[in-house]
Order: sequence, then structure tokens, then C-alpha cells
Amino acid sequence: MPLASAFVLPSQRVEPYQDIEIQIQAAVTFIQNSPNQSLNVAEVARTYEVPVTRLRGRLQGRQSWLECQGANCRLSDDQELAVCQYLDRLDAIGTSACLQMVTSCANAILAYGHTGSGPAPLVGDHWAPRFLDHHLEYHVRKQQTINSDRKNAHQPDNIRIWFDKDKTIYQQHNIQPGDQYKFDETGFRIGVGRDQWIITREPSQDCFLGSTTNLELVSVCETISGDGAVLPPMIIVPGFIHQEAWYTTTSVPDEYLLGTSESGYNSDGLTMKGLVNFGRFSAKRQTGSY
Repeated sequence: MPLASAFVLPSQRVEPYQDIEIQIQAAVTFIQNSPNQSLNVAEVARTYEVPVTRLRGRLQGRQSWLECQGANCRLSDDQELAVCQYLDRLDAIGTSACLQMVTSCANAILAYGHTGSGPAPLVGDHWAPRFLDHHLEYHVRKQQTINSDRKNAHQPDNIRIWFDKDKTIYQQHNIQPGDQYKFDETGFRIGVGRDQWIITREPSQDCFLGSTTNLELVSVCETISGDGAVLPPMIIVPGFIHQEAWYTTTSVPDEYLLGTSESGYNSDGLTMKGLVNFGRFSAKRQTGSY
């Protein structure tokens, strides 16, 4: 029966408002059914560990905000349910709503259901926090900013689901490890070196590697099979026109696919050419039906 002895505002959610209200109703029932009509209300409040002022209010007939909608209630029960469905839908797709979005949703619902000649009613600035106080199944948490790529990478369950589906396809069609391929793309900035460990006789001397602010990028698209075989890659260099002689006299293997783009990044057209190149070389080592 006893609850925590420290009582706070319902919006702080340390002690659920409903739980305290249950204890208050139990205390009210005890006082009303007690043959002793001179019970000390404060003593009963301490016994049930509830606020004495709230207990006195219930004995005087004052309703809790769980029982009354309030004089300035704007939304009906069905309209509030629509707000809840909106919040649940956003929560399910990983795009949780902020207080402003809750207010905008409520105003949109009021505007949709308005049939009068004047302007549609609007909820007040404090409506959203009070709505959350009535719906304790929702919690307010601080959302921290993070790079989109890092955020997407923080979903191990999604990655695990993807690989489980991948494995199911392999098993259904009996695809051999040598016929399973993964594709990736990486970029290299021309003339920009990386930090590295070096050997020197002068440990106290500053060591710097000359670099450049050149923003030219070369992309390399590589494909590797499940048994470790590497297919010839596609190299994408910036530019529009390249001469074949630039590459035939160098150490670039003939099976490497070379492409050009204005930025040095991949494109839809180059991707299709890369798939043709992949099909040509993967077919030479295919062992299964798929």
C-alpha cells in the first residue's frame, strides 16, 4: 500500500499521478466507512502517504484532473485518440514528435472538424504539456543531434534483419559462397596523404607530410565474393574525355573498368556499366545455378 513519501508535480513523472490518486481514493473510502467521525485527516494522509491538501479536496467533492476534462477542453475523446495515433505512427517510423508538432496536429484536427462560419478554434500554448500529463504512456526525452550516417549505423537490429533475409535467400536458392557478392564504393582525394607511423632518429623533431587542398576525387567500386575472390574493380576519375593511351601504357590491368564523371563520383549510367562488367567476370567463376 505505501508509496514513495516524496510528492512532486505530475508533469515531473517521478510518482505517477494515477498511483497517488488510487491511494487517495483508498483513504477517502477508509474515512467514509470509518465509524469514527472525528478522524484526523492529516494522520490518515500520512498513513496512506498522500498529500493532505489533495485528500481534503477529494473529501470536499473536488474532482481530480483524471475525472474532469477542464473548462478549456478543446478536443473530444475521439480527437485526442487521433492525436495519439499520430504520435504512435511517428514513433513507429523513428521520427518522434516535438511539442510544436503535437500542437499543430491538434489544431489541424480542430480545423478539419470545424463546421461553423467563424475561424476554427485553436489550442493554447500550454495544451501540449497538459495533454502529455493526461497521457502518461508518453515520455518526454531530450533528443541529441548526431550525424545522419552515424545515426543509421546505430541500428544493429535493422542490420541483423537484413542479413537474416539475405541468408534466407541464399538457403532457398542454394547459392554457394563463391556466388555471393558484396559491393562497396570508396573515394580517394588526389594528392592528399594520410597520417602514418614513421621511423626517425630525431624523436623530438616535428614531422609533417606535405599535403594539398586539392578536392579532386577518384572513386573505386569493388566487388568481393563470399569465398574471398576479388573481381576487377571500376575506377571513376573526374573529367569528361580521357584518352585510351593514358592507361594502356601504364600498369592498369586490361580487365579494370574505367569511367569518367564530372565530380569523380558514381552515377546511374556508370553503375549499369559496372553491373555489366560484374556479370561478365562473375560468370567465369560461377559454380551454382544462381
